[in-house]
Amino acid sequence: MENESQIKLLRHQAKSDKFDLEFIDYSVKEPFDEKWKNQCTERIRQCSTVFCMIGRETYNRPAVLWELNTAYKLGKKVVGVRIHKDEKNPIPEPLKRNKAKIIDWNLEKIQKELDEQ
Repeated sequence: MENESQIKLLRHQAKSDKFDLEFIDYSVKEPFDEKWKNQCTERIRQCSTVFCMIGRETYNRPAVLWELNTAYKLGKKVVGVRIHKDEKNPIPEPLKRNKAKIIDWNLEKIQKELDEQ
């Protein structure tokens, strides 16, 4: 939730005719509990690639760590995206452990990751 303005920006950028992106916001805006986990698991199943937007506190958010671990368990491609390219915010442990690719926020780079399915 702390990065909601960046999510809105990504939604807007994805609408550009310059890129072949379909952005579907699967955010679950409910408490981090079993119902949330069930809904989130289903949404991760529907994804081809899971992008983890890395901000200042992302690395220690229990819900983010759970989502990343679930994505890996489901065999999804996972890519870290630095929200602020000029900041080297800590990388969440599941991304480090799985040697995930970390890219700067750039729609051409995001598109490339999607195309490499």
